[in-house]
Amino acid sequence: MTHASDGGPLIPTGSGVIDAEHGTILDLLTAMTAGGPVGLAGLTALRLEVAEHFATETVEMAVLTAERRERHEQAHRNYLASIDALIETAERGDPLTGDDANRLMLWFIVHSNTADTELVEAARRAGDEPPMISMDEWLDSLDEADRDALRS
Repeated sequence: MTHASDGGPLIPTGSGVIDAEHGTILDLLTAMTAGGPVGLAGLTALRLEVAEHFATETVEMAVLTAERRERHEQAHRNYLASIDALIETAERGDPLTGDDANRLMLWFIVHSNTADTELVEAARRAGDEPPMISMDEWLDSLDEADRDALRS
C-alpha cells in the first residue's frame, strides 16, 4: 500500500521497518479520511503509532547534521502537537471535520516522501564504507593486468 509505483501515495524509503510503520500510519489516516467521523479513538491510536514511529526515526537521525536533525525532530514535535490539539478538541466533545483528518494525511505524505526518504538515504550512505582491498589482492590485480597486456 505504501508503494507509489502501486498507486499508493507514499514513496518507499528503502527501510523495511520505516516503510512498514508508514503503512500502518497510512492505514489509520485512510480510515480517518474515509468520510466517517474523526473520533477520539482513531486519534489516540494514530498518536500512539506516530510517536512510536518517530522514536524509530530518531535512532536513524544520528547520521544527520545537528541542524538537519533538529529540523526533522521539530517537524515531528509539531505534528504530534497537531494530533494532541485534535485529541483535546475531541475530548471536549467538539466536532472534528474531514479537513482536520485531511491535513494530518497531507502532512504525513509530504513528510514521508521528502524528509523520511532523505533520512533513510543519509543513513544508507553513512553505512557505506569504502571497499577495502588487501595489499596481496592489489598486487595480484596488477599482475593480472600485466598478463592481460602481454596477451593482447
